[in-house]
Amino acid sequence: MKSIIEEVGEVKLTKNPNYFESLVEQMIYQQITGKAAATIFQRFKALFPDELIIPEELLKLTELELLSAGISRQKRGYLYSLSEKFIDGTIKPEKFEQMTDEDIIADLIKAKGIGPWTAQMFLMFTLAREDVFAPDDLGLRKAIQLHYKMEELPKPKELEEFAKRWKPYRSYASHYLWRSLKKEKKSKK
Repeated sequence: MKSIIEEVGEVKLTKNPNYFESLVEQMIYQQITGKAAATIFQRFKALFPDELIIPEELLKLTELELLSAGISRQKRGYLYSLSEKFIDGTIKPEKFEQMTDEDIIADLIKAKGIGPWTAQMFLMFTLAREDVFAPDDLGLRKAIQLHYKMEELPKPKELEEFAKRWKPYRSYASHYLWRSLKKEKKSKK
């Protein structure tokens, strides 16, 4: 890890206070390219007054409006589910700061379209939690295979065990690994 840190440079975790918008953005970005997702997210954001994404306003949007922004039928259902869970108190963002990572994940996965990976990304990228690791993340699996010279792509269970060496800073380790992959791609061009 030391050589990766030297190669990549400083990594900082930054909190994002808009929890709902952050989750919406993560859902939109699921399973599509970053460029396409960014375009869709900007169109989606433009549907809101002052581009402020809140659950109550999202539920007012029609299927046609969401479709015009590029939101698929399945993701529309996910976004409506997330909005409802925020409104009815199933997801309690006001308590996130006092909750454990495990409790937040348990809350978030009650919304359709949010699984453990999305919840882990939320903990890292929105709440800036320092000790989160997503063993199912393909980028982390590839980075560890590359830097630790593994013949095969490590399985999530192997990765979880492997990452214990970085406790209590596994979020930082993840960021370094992701950035190292980006640097690797650039150097091959």
